[in-house]
Parts: sequence; structure tokens; C-alpha cells
Amino acid sequence: MISVSIGRLDYTDSQDWFALTGAVVLDGLVSGDYLFNPGDAETTSETIQLHLRGPRNQLRQWLDRLEIFQQQSEDLYLRLWHDDLQEFGYARIHRLTIKTLPGHLASLARGSFELDLEILRDTFFFSDEEPLPLVNSFGLPQINGLTIYNHNDSADGHDNWFSVDPTSLDLKFPALIRFQYENNFIGPDLGEFCIGSLPVRLGGPRPNLTLEAEDGSGGSVVSHSQASGGKYCQYRWSGSAWQSLASWVLGPIEVSQLAAGSISPLLRFFSPLPSSSLQLRIAVNLQGKLVFEGPATHLETGKRFAQLDPLFLPLGELPMKNYASQHQVVLQAKQTDAGEHLLEVDDLLLLPQHGFSGYHSLSGLKYSQKIVEDEVSGKSWSLDDGLEFKSHARFGSGLGLQASLPQHFWCFQSDVNGLASIERTLSVRAWYRRQWRLP
Repeated sequence: MISVSIGRLDYTDSQDWFALTGAVVLDGLVSGDYLFNPGDAETTSETIQLHLRGPRNQLRQWLDRLEIFQQQSEDLYLRLWHDDLQEFGYARIHRLTIKTLPGHLASLARGSFELDLEILRDTFFFSDEEPLPLVNSFGLPQINGLTIYNHNDSADGHDNWFSVDPTSLDLKFPALIRFQYENNFIGPDLGEFCIGSLPVRLGGPRPNLTLEAEDGSGGSVVSHSQASGGKYCQYRWSGSAWQSLASWVLGPIEVSQLAAGSISPLLRFFSPLPSSSLQLRIAVNLQGKLVFEGPATHLETGKRFAQLDPLFLPLGELPMKNYASQHQVVLQAKQTDAGEHLLEVDDLLLLPQHGFSGYHSLSGLKYSQKIVEDEVSGKSWSLDDGLEFKSHARFGSGLGLQASLPQHFWCFQSDVNGLASIERTLSVRAWYRRQWRLP
């Protein structure tokens, strides 16, 4: 048996949901027929036929309640209870229209009439929320908060990434995710930050997308405890032409895993930029030849990081019947000031944008405050001791969870002063909702 009701997701008591079929309904309902109409499009149109009989004031209760839903259809959902599945399914309602049959007024006066509710809803239903286990090199899955660092090194748990293995989640379609990020770093408020995800379609290990400066070619390596991996690189050059400073090789498996999505290069400097006339860009060498030069990025003095223009790897559309050839990523700089130039680079994060959420700081996020990103509502907001406010404006495609693919997430953090200390941390929690089309 399927029971149907309408209401809002923030209704915590089942009695708050308005039942249209089933055993517990408002007095006056003789029967309710749900004309289920699944489809392949994003939305589907359905009808619920309500046969009512009773005193006039009782019938008026039905009309008044339904008219309120019709006039206030924002954040309205259809809810099904399925005895076989033993769970609720929810679908967002985009439009609800009350249709009356000819002779409605006369039928109402006689105490018996029929209403047709025409509903335009999302085709997919989703489940109640469940905690989503998150894991990194610490090893044990966490559901109560996994600490993410602003660097990646050999210490267990000191990662700027986390992963989700959906194989144990019984997903038939991509899941809907709600993330919560808590600033658990005692220091300057959290400023700009971003999260990028990559579903690994080819299997194999998680790709290494944090490229330490000391692991590339070029530059002079300097050891320092405040650098990612304990080292950074100094690059010195003269002249005003474009100069290749460093390069890293991405192997065939890594390049192939990045297919079908863009990456956003995030460069962290060990020291503040010395001049506002410095420009940077990413170039790519393929088969030993320069095949791509990205647009120049003009940098802000005082900031300790730069987000360069996104690019696609592998370059060009490939059938991907085999692994892609390795690509060499090159960091190039141009400085028009006279004399010798110096740039100190800590690391380069190739943040995947197969799923992406960026957060632009409006007021910063203080210690113990939280940011919530909810894929169901499409909204994000901040929390301070249970009170909502807006500390950041979210942009990007958002984050989801594929049905059967291991998925990895990388995070980059900065503070309100434009610094990107490796010591910064965020505590990440997540919840998921399974989706299905047919109950």
C-alpha cells in the first residue's frame, strides 16, 4: 500500500504532513486515487483524485488547506510511504493546481464532490537523510566530523582531501548531499575556500593532485617547517619575457582520470608577492612540445595564493579506449620590473571541477561557526550557535555523489587576510539521500 501526503521537509512530525490517501486522513475523505505517472524527463505531471463527503464545514477545511498549499507552493514536497520498501520517498512539487468538476457548487451544497489535484513534481524521489561516512589517510570512516588540513603530507590524516566509497550505500542513481563545514582553526577567520570533487571512473588509486614545488623541475629547494611537505622552491630570473619556472609530469592514469571535466590550478606562495606587475599562467607540453598556454592571471600583492584560469586535461577530445598520454604542466611567469625577480612557491593544487563549490567571503567565518550546503534546497547558509546568517556567497556547479564510483574531494582554504596557511583546518560532515524513480 502507498500512502500519499504533501508538506515541507522541515515538518518534523508526521501529523504536520497533509495526508491525501492512506489510513490517517482528515475527516471527509471517502477515497483518494493517486494516478502515478513516472517519466524520463526531469519533471512529471500527475493527478490525485479526492472524493469527499461530509458536512459543509468539514469539506471547507479540505478546500482551505489545499488552497493554502496552492498559493504557497514554494518548498512543497510530495511524500509517499511504501509498505514494501518501509520508508518514505520525497519529490519536490513545482506546481500544484486544484481542479474542480462542473457542478462543484451544487455538489458542495449536497455534501459530496470531487477535487483533482494536478501536480508537477520532480521525477525522482529521494529518501530521508543518512550520515555519509568520509575517509582520508587516517583510515577509519568518520560520520561525526573529519578534519581536513590545508596541505597534504606524509602524516596520517594530514590531508587536503577526503573520499567516499558508495559501494555500500545501495545507490541506484546519484545521491543528494548535504555538507557541513565547521571552522575548527583557532586563528584568523576563514575567508575564501573551495571544494572540488572527482569521481574515479577508471578505478585505480586516488590521483595525486597536490603538486609540491620541490617535486617539480626547476627552482632551488628550501626546507622550512611552515611549508607544505616541509619544503618550498625559490625561482629567480631576469628580463620581462615569459619565463618557465617549474614543471610537473602527470602520468597516463592521472590524466585519464581527469577526463570529462576541468581543473582549477590553485598556487600557494611561501612569501607575499613582491610586485603587482607579476603575471602567471599555466602551459602544457605534450609529446615534448608546447601545445597550450593559458591566459595570464594578474596577481594581487599581499595575497599568498592565486587561482589561475581553469583548463581541461587531457587536451583535446579523446575516445579514451586506452589511457591518455602523459602531460607536462608548466608554471610560467612574466615580470616587467627591472632587475632580478624572485618567486617563492609552496605547492600547486589542481582542484578538479567535475563537481565544484566555491565560497566567496562576505564577513568571514569565525572559530566554531559552520557553513551548510544543501543539494536538495540548492541553498547555503552559515550557523552561529543555531542562528542562521550569510558569511559566504556560494558559486559553482555544486557537489553530488555518483552511484557506483569512488569519489574524491579536495579542499583549499584561505583566511580573511588573503593568506593560505598550511595549518588551517576544517571539520567536514556530510549526509546523503538516495534517489529512485519508481516506488
